[in-house]
Amino acid sequence: MGMNHYVITRDKFLSVKERSKLLRCCKKEANSDYVKQRRTWINRYMLIHLALNSGLRVSEIAALKLYDLRLNGKENYLVVQFGKGKRKRDVYLDDEICGHLQSYIETKRDVWRESIEPDAPLFAGRGGKHYTTTALEISFKKAIAKAGLPQHYSIHSSRHTYATLLLAKAKNIRFVQKQLGHASIAMTSLYADVLPEMNQNLANAILK
Repeated sequence: MGMNHYVITRDKFLSVKERSKLLRCCKKEANSDYVKQRRTWINRYMLIHLALNSGLRVSEIAALKLYDLRLNGKENYLVVQFGKGKRKRDVYLDDEICGHLQSYIETKRDVWRESIEPDAPLFAGRGGKHYTTTALEISFKKAIAKAGLPQHYSIHSSRHTYATLLLAKAKNIRFVQKQLGHASIAMTSLYADVLPEMNQNLANAILK
C-alpha cells in the first residue's frame, strides 16, 4: 500500500476515554493478580501501558532488554536498537511510565526471582526468553476484550493512539517523528488530523 493511499482513520486509534478505560481495566486486573501471586495481568498491564506511552512497534517491544532502559531521573528514555530499516533511536518516556517500569523490574527481581541482568529481556516468557510478537499481540487482544473495547483494535492501534495524542498535545511534528522512528516526516504528518473530540474545542478557541 503506497503512503499516498494510507490514511489514519478513526478506527485505527483509541479515543482518550477508551485509552483510560483500557489502562484502568489492566491496572485493576494486575492488582488482583499481585494478590493471587499470578503474573499474567502484571505483565499485560506493563505491556499495554508501555505500548500506549511509547508508541513502540510490537517487534521493538518484544526485543527490549533491561539494558535498553535508561531511567536515571534526569533523562528517562529507552533505546530501540533495531527499529524499522535497522535504525537505532532513543524514545523519551514520561514520569508515569518510568515509575511503572521501575516497580515492574523490582517485582521481576524480588517476587518472581527473574534475572535483571542488563541483557535479560524486559518481557521474559518461559525459560527467560523474549516473548514473541504473536504472544504480545494476543495479550493485547485479551486486554481489549476484558475492557469491553471494539475487537478491531490491535497492539498497533496503541502506536497510532500514542502518535495522535502526542502530536495533538506537543504540536511538534519533528519530535513525534523522532519518537516513532519514521524515516519520513510525511508519514508523521498523517497523524496531524486532530482527535475528533478536540475539534469543537479548537473551533471555539477562535472565538476566545
